Amino acid sequence: MTASRWPDGACAACAFTFDLDAETLWMARGVSEPVALSQGRFGPVEALPKILELLRAAEIRSSFFIPAWVIEHYPDAVRAIVAGGHEVGCHGDVHERVSDLDADQEERVLKRSIEAIERATGRTPAGYRAPAWQLSSRTLGLLRRYGFAYSSNMMDRLSPYLHEAADGRSVVEIPVSWVLDDAPYFLFTGQRALQAPGPVLQGWLTEMDGICEAGGVATFTFHPQIIGRPSRLACLRELVEHARRAPRVWIARLDEIAAHWRANG
Repeated sequence: MTASRWPDGACAACAFTFDLDAETLWMARGVSEPVALSQGRFGPVEALPKILELLRAAEIRSSFFIPAWVIEHYPDAVRAIVAGGHEVGCHGDVHERVSDLDADQEERVLKRSIEAIERATGRTPAGYRAPAWQLSSRTLGLLRRYGFAYSSNMMDRLSPYLHEAADGRSVVEIPVSWVLDDAPYFLFTGQRALQAPGPVLQGWLTEMDGICEAGGVATFTFHPQIIGRPSRLACLRELVEHARRAPRVWIARLDEIAAHWRANG
């Protein structure tokens, strides 16, 4: 796709996406210690309302990827996301690694995720993001079979592209990168130090500008329990304002980007 084929003469696209993992980020690792789990609760309880208000004030609609367990345990959070005009996409059940599942387990988890979203939002999800961006050799075929419009997992391009299939069904891929994710910088594991927000913000700004210059899509991936801390929320606010001021950048939900790419790519 050439730059002129983005909507309204835009030269690039930008998406602010959020993985609302809550406690499942730790549960998936077998952690049950209360303080560790409380880090996850910070996301839907404390951080999400502030993030939604930031997006509302900036007139930006985003894509949220939410595990089925989180959808069922935080229904008010999901309702607030939908009320804000944001998309809800699949993100597993309890943040399990898809690459560790057998074929039956993977399909059961995907069906449970779809059904949880349909019950909570009244809509069938268009997008899929695997927990930890870990796919199996079967995943793309399952996404085609269940009618997904797009995947947001691969890291091999700066622009979207199609996963073609022999049966004519295709899934749009909207690429991501660890560079534009908050977890590598701010998720404390006991084995690596947290980074200061300022230099990380500068890296995000520079990466986004480079992607926009190349005519691609800057897909930011944030986790409310991480980006929602006050110092990092200030970085998110500055990043959003930078994107809004950038000339000819289309800020959109991933389902909107996928639909446009399918029609014009």
